[in-house]
Amino acid sequence: MDNDVWKDKIEGMFLGIAIGDALGMPVEQWTLEEIKQQHGRVEDYLDPGNHKWFSGKLRKGMWTDDTQLTLVMAESLIAQGKIDMKDLAKRHVKALEQTDVGWGGSTRDAVKRLQGGMSWVDSGFPSKPTTAGKPGYGMGNGVVMKIAPVAAYIAAHYEKPIQPRVSTGELVEKQVEITCMTHHTRMAFSATHAHTHAIYYCLRTHKGFSRAVFKMRVRMMSAMADRPILDPGGFETDRFPDRMIELEKEDWTKKSAKEISDAFGQGTSYVYNSLPFSYAFFLKAPDSIETLYEVVSAGGDTDSNGSIVGGLLGALNGKSIFPKHLVDGLWQKDRILETAKKFCERFDAQGEPDARPSEDAQD
Repeated sequence: MDNDVWKDKIEGMFLGIAIGDALGMPVEQWTLEEIKQQHGRVEDYLDPGNHKWFSGKLRKGMWTDDTQLTLVMAESLIAQGKIDMKDLAKRHVKALEQTDVGWGGSTRDAVKRLQGGMSWVDSGFPSKPTTAGKPGYGMGNGVVMKIAPVAAYIAAHYEKPIQPRVSTGELVEKQVEITCMTHHTRMAFSATHAHTHAIYYCLRTHKGFSRAVFKMRVRMMSAMADRPILDPGGFETDRFPDRMIELEKEDWTKKSAKEISDAFGQGTSYVYNSLPFSYAFFLKAPDSIETLYEVVSAGGDTDSNGSIVGGLLGALNGKSIFPKHLVDGLWQKDRILETAKKFCERFDAQGEPDARPSEDAQD
């Protein structure tokens, strides 16, 4: 891939994650109806006002844990040149010591166990046996929201093998380790593997994005990663690949925000809802900033949903898809862009992007 294209896509991915996060932060956990009544549609950064979690802690244009932990992942990759679990564990602990604003319960609890000296191999298990059966335990957005740098690392590896060389199988197992460090569940890994390949596909596709190929890939990758061994207690009644099958069946370009919300549980922080919810909005118009405004205005886990869609939009289209007011108003914009620059320098990519059929031909 041309270096300028690669750099633009990486910058777009990092900016999109942070912009979507910051747009969604002030209305996190609001409903579609509440957002519509209060703001109409979210198209610019808002002050969190009296938000139960962010009031007095965050300001307009600031991002949350989605971006914080994405940067942790990126900075570890840049420093180590590979996926290094010990380094990732240390950086997660340091991030928790800086702030836990917006952190989900599974991530916070796991990192506290790391902080207490537990190995990353065991930290993703619940501290109490009864917690394992708790609805939603280890099945939130905590891994999906930060995995994009790993997808970019894999994409760079495909372009020009990185030293030390890592096989496809090893890369998959590293994703398992990253997931299980905080979310030792079957669903978390299935969703993480699907989203890694969603970002990967957007980064590797320079022309001819196909909705059909995107849907097929995330469905296949979620099924490949649906590992029963990660659900030894048998408490997971929902299967994430089933959600990807539902996503694949529909033409989301014809669905309203309300229809998407109803189809996927109002986009809550349960990854079974939030990831297909976010994908459905992305597939409505994968080349338009309107998509980001729509998903953030649709309610639910708005900061994570916004960061997911923002990352996909940036990875596919580059940074130019984001309007000036969103880039200029973003908190720590220079840090985001500097991280993207260092990532590109560390994982230089060469070659040609994958040949893909045209979107019209596939849809």
